[in-house]
Amino acid sequence: MTIWFKLAILSAWSRRLAVGLVVASLGLACALVLTVQQLRTDSRLSFSQAVSGVDLIVGPRGSATEILLYSVFQLGRPTANMSAKVLPALRDLPMVSWALPIQLGDSYQGFPVWGTEAEFFQRFQVHGQALTFEEGQAFDPNVLYQVVLGAEVARRLNHRLGDSLVVTHGSGQALDKSHDDSPFTLVGILQPTGGSVDRAVVVSVASYEALHHGWGVGEFQGLRLGSFSVAGQKPSLDDLQPREYTAVFVGLESRAQVFAARRAIEQLPGAPLTAVLPGVALDDLWRSLSLVEDTLLIVGFAVAATGMLSVVAVMLVALGARRRELSILRALGASPSRIFSLLYLEAIVLGLVGLLLGFVIQQMGLYLSSQWLRESFGLSVSLGLPSGQTLLMLAALFLGVLVAAFVPALRAYRLSLADGLNPAQLY
Repeated sequence: MTIWFKLAILSAWSRRLAVGLVVASLGLACALVLTVQQLRTDSRLSFSQAVSGVDLIVGPRGSATEILLYSVFQLGRPTANMSAKVLPALRDLPMVSWALPIQLGDSYQGFPVWGTEAEFFQRFQVHGQALTFEEGQAFDPNVLYQVVLGAEVARRLNHRLGDSLVVTHGSGQALDKSHDDSPFTLVGILQPTGGSVDRAVVVSVASYEALHHGWGVGEFQGLRLGSFSVAGQKPSLDDLQPREYTAVFVGLESRAQVFAARRAIEQLPGAPLTAVLPGVALDDLWRSLSLVEDTLLIVGFAVAATGMLSVVAVMLVALGARRRELSILRALGASPSRIFSLLYLEAIVLGLVGLLLGFVIQQMGLYLSSQWLRESFGLSVSLGLPSGQTLLMLAALFLGVLVAAFVPALRAYRLSLADGLNPAQLY
């Protein structure tokens, strides 16, 4: 057996260029399938953690998915707002640790403006990571017209600390009015998170409300609340209290109380409310996109099948040049079944090397692109030993290799039965 194995190795080495191309083809096909599967798994996990640290999202009565989309991802528009009286009622609930209002409706060069409180930067998390500042700091809740930008906004618009920004009422359409009389000063830029906050323009609720009171900037910019006047009159803090909120992010004392808290919130007197569990709503939304996810996997397997067919074709073509070799092996005493075994073993070894190469290519590719995927798409990829699903994928690919290897091995078996050392039969 040893001598036949050595002969197989020497034969493969004599055809190292062709063998290398076969292994590379298999490796790339394997890497594609594994990458698609890994991205499917990591995309689902990253999507479900697009907002973390928030136990409940409270909005007016309506669809949980719709509330999640417009409050977290700013997709779509809320059909209605809820009374600002909801916020103190939520904070008074014993199981609620904190509650932060969210106001939406304005934009800055196509990016949504979030009105909230300074505590937002301590509470809101993406993929389990707290928000951190690349430059500057959070806005001062007692100073009007200060703004914090998400990483993508600052990068695309090339903003620096101290820049002046003018937001637009509405989504930024041609007929929407800009708040030219109330420019904001940039005081902070967030680190990239890969979440929707990267595209956010974050201001205080007081500043947001001041915009829609029509107050000019002039003498008011950078002054403390209560220290300026409008038309000679000093407004009270009540003048800056919002009458409505788009949504409220809620954190609980214990996540075990989430269902009791949701029931208590939805039973609050006044306007009907909906309390959304972000993780559950995100999972439901992801399931509605499962068709796209499965389509990607099918495409990956189709490419892998194409790669294996090309490998079979290459090996079948190579058999024409190896017929003399096979005849010599027969003359040395190799039976047709031994020829079949050698060719089958050779194809399997090449397949295993190709699968290993594919796994290495996949891991290296994900490692090199992990930061880019996180910052550009909010996708946190997992590296290391293959997971259970990855092992299943490798097993399926190996099964494909076994099937594909059978074809050239069977062809070699038939040739070995027909061929001998008769030159007339070699060509």
